[in-house]
Formats: sequence, structure tokens, C-alpha cells
Amino acid sequence: MLLLTPLLAACSSGPSESDVENLIEAQYEQAGSMMDNAMAGAGNDEMARAMSGMMAGMMPTLESVENVNCDTIEGDNTYMCTADITQTVAGNSRTDKGSFKVYQVNDEWVLGM
Repeated sequence: MLLLTPLLAACSSGPSESDVENLIEAQYEQAGSMMDNAMAGAGNDEMARAMSGMMAGMMPTLESVENVNCDTIEGDNTYMCTADITQTVAGNSRTDKGSFKVYQVNDEWVLGM
């Protein structure tokens, strides 16, 4: 029975730490892109540009993703992951532990909400 444990563990491979880091980085990049588009859409309207600039300063910037841990839930392709996420918001850096689902769909990892 003890010989099967390493074999089973090797067969059920969850997302790697770098997979999870890449998924989180992609979320921050998407939010940044949305903010860039909103600022570009402000055009020459002085008030809209001022509001966009203020909002851009409040957008979080990802610094690091550490201590990633994922456990399988709800079947073979769904994982509950936790990570320490350090971000800067309005010039202040802070680290929070985040908890989120990661799914494997068509051999690709997807971040759940």
C-alpha cells in the first residue's frame, strides 16, 4: 500500500506555483489594460481625465505572489489555492492571503472567482 502513494501523487498534478503566479499576474494586467482603455476614452475632457488619473493611482500593482498552496476539490480538475499576495495601492504596500479556485480546462489553467 505504501508503494502506491507516490504513484498516485505523481498522477494527480495540480497547478504549479508558477502557473498560479502567471494567472494572478494576468488578472492584474487585465485590470491595468481596462484602466488604460478608460483613460484613453476620456479624450480631452478635463474632468474625465482627472478622474481617470485619480483612479489609475488607486489601482493595485502586483509586487509578488508567494507561498502558493493548492488542494484538489470538487473532482480532479478543480483546486482551491491560497497565496500570499503583495501589492501596492496608492503608494502603500501590503501582503494579504488570498484564496481562489483554479480549474484545468482543455489542458490550460484558469483562475476562478
